[in-house]
Amino acid sequence: MCSAALLLICSSYAQAADNLDVTFSANIRETTCDIKIDGGTGDGTSNTITLGTDGKARVDDIANGAVKFPFKLVITECPSSLTALKTVVSGTASDVKTALDNSVTVPEGGASNVALTISRADAPEAPFEINATDDSKRLVWTSSEINSKEVDLLATLIETKTDGAMTGQFSTLATFNFTYE
Repeated sequence: MCSAALLLICSSYAQAADNLDVTFSANIRETTCDIKIDGGTGDGTSNTITLGTDGKARVDDIANGAVKFPFKLVITECPSSLTALKTVVSGTASDVKTALDNSVTVPEGGASNVALTISRADAPEAPFEINATDDSKRLVWTSSEINSKEVDLLATLIETKTDGAMTGQFSTLATFNFTYE
């Protein structure tokens, strides 16, 4: 209704004017890809990934890098002109720049000195830096990944301080932001 009212106001001004020229311009672009998360529970746009056995993980397993969960980002409906896809893992970084911080504070019962990294599944030792826009620190999809329409990733709980992980709840939020070329 607001747009209809605005149109009527504009029309009344047009009647009072001798001439009314309106130039419309637009930059016509192809649509972006639809992107889904494959793994965990959820609708593919907002998923929950539970780490450990029934959501429980041992401190020594975290210290050894054994608490992991594989998942994928899957693209569909991409324009044929897509040549590059870059992804920033956004969230609250821990003291370790490549890890997401625990959003449950210690007074609320949160685990301390524990964080979560996200890496390619085949390169767990090279996690992405949180909030990085530098191509060397973020996820830059390979042409093979773009052609196969998916990238295999790995979420891993880590210690942020050697022998410093303390028990408690852990929760964090990762948001994936995409740039298309």
